[in-house]
Formats: sequence, structure tokens, C-alpha cells
Amino acid sequence: MNFDWLLTTPVAHRGLHDDKLPENSMPAFEAAIRHGFTIEIDVHLSSDGHLVVFHDDNLRRVCGVDKKVARCTLAELKTMRLKGTDNTIPTFDEFLQLVDGKVGILCEIKGLNPYDNRIAAAVCERVKTYKGEIALQSFNYGAVRYCRRHSDRPSGQLCTWRNFSATKRSHLTDFMGKLWINRLSKPHFIAYDIRDLADNRYIEKARKSVPVITWTVNSAEKLAIAEKCADNIIFEDICALVEEKYVSPCAAADAEK
Repeated sequence: MNFDWLLTTPVAHRGLHDDKLPENSMPAFEAAIRHGFTIEIDVHLSSDGHLVVFHDDNLRRVCGVDKKVARCTLAELKTMRLKGTDNTIPTFDEFLQLVDGKVGILCEIKGLNPYDNRIAAAVCERVKTYKGEIALQSFNYGAVRYCRRHSDRPSGQLCTWRNFSATKRSHLTDFMGKLWINRLSKPHFIAYDIRDLADNRYIEKARKSVPVITWTVNSAEKLAIAEKCADNIIFEDICALVEEKYVSPCAAADAEK
């Protein structure tokens, strides 16, 4: 399986968003497309079975409504506004129609229950007919395993130890090191928290067999770590710096004209 496109172009975290363009909004995606960046998104299922592009499991932070995404119908979700703007929550279909192969997509499948594959199944079914480049990832090893079995798209394992003590992190690193090379997950790539990337013995070992993408790179200091320890970045807030360091597909095409 060839997914060099995922390792050669920086990935805009939830689109190229800022104070005026909300995360995971159509304008943020349009901005990322203009710059030629791969786009990272997050996908949930509404209560009536529609895939929607939204990060949190609760609407509170972004929409100001204290309600779970999974407990809302699509019609209810479409009444919500993102960060006080006129932008609404996109469906996965709307997002795919917008991108239409112009740039690559890195789609995070939300949910942590390894025995609940409803979101993974819906995503895998939908991307069967998508013509552009798309990779799938999740914190949920069950979802990653499902994608490996039911999709020909690259699938990656997301990981962070930020909520664990140093002792637990050590044990979990050993456990996950074994998990990722056995039949439970077996990802094509790993997406790892930049805050735990430097001097990480597991990542150093893992990179010998699978590529490592790191998130979220939002400063020059983190970018320097990523350049030493990872194969690509998922970034936000440092668009100008990223464009200085990397030549986007759009810029390369313009240079050839």
C-alpha cells in the first residue's frame, strides 16, 4: 500500500482555522485546500445515523449547547452555529464533495469503545466510492482493526499518554508497543502526541517499521522536535512557518508554470 501523499504534505488540524474561521468548518477546509495542505477531520454519527464532521463528543465548547453529538439528529445539528459564526456543522458527504480529491484527507473516527464499530463501518462504506486520497485513524484500536479488515485505505493508530502518571505511561508504552504489532490493531502508521514524542524509546523503535505522524504541532519548538522524531506533522496556528519549511503542492505547481 502506497500512502506517500500522507507523509509528504503537512496536515492542517481540523482545517486551516483561526479566530475567524472555526475548526472543522467549510471555510477552514477551503483555506486548507487553497494552501495545498492535507486536511485532518473528526467524524461522529448523529442519532439518526448521519456522519458529521465535529471534534468534541459534546457541542458545548464549539456551539454553546450542552448536548452530546450522538444524541442529536442531523436536523438538530444543522441548527447549531460554530463559534458564534454563521457556519454550521458539515456532514461527511458535504466535506468530501468540497475536497473532491483536491488535497489528501486524514479522517479520525471518534469513539473509544473497541466493540462499537458503527462509525468505522459507516466511514469505510462511504469512502469506497470516494476517488481522492484518504486515510483513516482512531484512538480506538477496535476501529483501526475494523478499517484494516474492511477498507483498502491506510489506517493509523492515534496515541497520547497525557492523562496517565509516569509509571502508568511506562507500562502502557510497553503494552501498546506489543499491541500495535499484533493482530488487534496492526496500523499502517502511528499518529502520536508531540508532547510525548522526544526521547521516546517506543517511537524510536516503531519508526523502523511504520511511519509516525505527530500532532498537534503549534509552535516553532514543537516543529523542531517533529522534524527530528516524526515523518510528518499535523499542525495548527503556524501556517506561515510551515509554508517556509515545506513546499505545498500548490506552490510547486505554480513554480513549474
